[in-house]
Amino acid sequence: MSQTLSMEQENHPMQDVENFLKTLETLSSVEEKLKVCITYMRDALAQEGTPNFKGFWEVRKVCLPLFKEAVTPAIRVQLWEEYVELTREGRRLKNMMDEETAFAVEQIDLAVTALEDEVKGYHAHLDEILEKTSDIEFPEQTQTLEKNYSLYQKLQKQLNLLNLYASRINALRKELIRTEMRIRQKNKFFQRLSSLGDQVFPTRKDLIHTISETFVADVSEFVDAYFSEKNFDEENVRHSVFFFRAEIKNLQAIAKILTLNTHAFSSTREMLSSCWDKLKGMEKELKKEYAEHRQKSSENAQKVKERIDAFIAAYRENNLSYDEGVRELDQISQFMRDVQLTRNDVRMLKDQLKEAREPLEEKREAEAQTKRQKEIEFEKARQEKIEAFKQQVSALQKNVDTAGVEALSQELEEARKTLHQLSMTKIEKQHLERTLKNLRDQIAGKQSQALLSLSDADRAALGDLENLLEQLSERRKEIKSQIEDYRKVIGGSALDFEQAMRYNELMEHEKESLARIDDSINDIKKKMRELKKG
Repeated sequence: MSQTLSMEQENHPMQDVENFLKTLETLSSVEEKLKVCITYMRDALAQEGTPNFKGFWEVRKVCLPLFKEAVTPAIRVQLWEEYVELTREGRRLKNMMDEETAFAVEQIDLAVTALEDEVKGYHAHLDEILEKTSDIEFPEQTQTLEKNYSLYQKLQKQLNLLNLYASRINALRKELIRTEMRIRQKNKFFQRLSSLGDQVFPTRKDLIHTISETFVADVSEFVDAYFSEKNFDEENVRHSVFFFRAEIKNLQAIAKILTLNTHAFSSTREMLSSCWDKLKGMEKELKKEYAEHRQKSSENAQKVKERIDAFIAAYRENNLSYDEGVRELDQISQFMRDVQLTRNDVRMLKDQLKEAREPLEEKREAEAQTKRQKEIEFEKARQEKIEAFKQQVSALQKNVDTAGVEALSQELEEARKTLHQLSMTKIEKQHLERTLKNLRDQIAGKQSQALLSLSDADRAALGDLENLLEQLSERRKEIKSQIEDYRKVIGGSALDFEQAMRYNELMEHEKESLARIDDSINDIKKKMRELKKG
């Protein structure tokens, strides 16, 4: 009996403590009961994973009274030592497990608290979080999803966050199940995780439903537009087979990135697979056409290249002017547009045309630079001449009071001739003409004063006064004509404010000159009347 029990203990060392105690009652020998109890206690502590502390302490209570019964002293001492050692080991393991459990509880509490804060922040600051979150990297922005692209980005960003929260909630639940702690404490954690789940899983479910319906609708629209029985155009699809292949591949890849429900994923995959089947065979035929197109493009590209090389050679030999070169390059560009060329050939030939055009542009820039330099030099020389003329006029103004009338008149006439030879703007010329007119008026006034101051014996020079009167009359006509011209210009509507002010100033100056000449004419006429009376 005892041997049979020992074999059962070896085969099933960790049977339930209730069954073990029932089996223990079937033994008659106290020594055998002690040995079986100590063996059970040892196996309970050595159990793989977490020790069976419940069974250990229950059997220990049963074992202790057995030592008080009749047992051989030598066996009692041996078993008692084992019993004490196992008790000590059990307590040590229990303390160690309690410390580990306390640490695990603390870590779980920290993890749950952090997750609660994140979920709370998610609901409170969703827009701010989404703005800071980087966009979802789709394979390509396909035409099919283009109109709802921003919606997919927004929904999937939210789902990525909620998926992360959901996985962390599930991971914490599994960790709780594995961790030994008081039932009350474990239940509190489960309640907190359940509350978190109520904030995460319903919202996540709604978002999955929305993004799934949107994706199914977009894929269905794509399939209906190009591959449905009523809209399927084999010729159109055949010529765009590579576009449709890429579109289908991208949609299938995006379906794996988006968080779709099972129905949406399966139905869209079936629709796209049926579209893919319709493209079979078209690719081979289209590749043949593309090969012929590439061959034709290669021949045309060679013709264009020969024309570019001929242009470069002619230009290097100085057989082409700039205008001729531009015209020839434009003709080559037009020829490129008129013949069949692949995109790569067009890009390559455009690069060659650009290189061929660079010497032309460099030559034009050099010519433009030379022209600008000549203009600068001409402007410098023009300004020097104008400045010299201004100095000449300034010197003439200083000599009005000291020089003779005849010398002043001669210098004034030379200045007027020089003014007509100078190149200057209209405003510059008007300013200098006004200065010369002032000088002429001053010289005329000086001449008038000289004649009027003659003695009575010299008044016979009436002819001089008549000549002077004639000159002043001619000058008066010029001034009146100039005033009339200014008045017509001012009366027009083509002047801005500054121009109008300048012409008003010029007209007022001419009016002052006219008033001075009128005074001189009146004085001369008065003097002539006196001479005639005398």
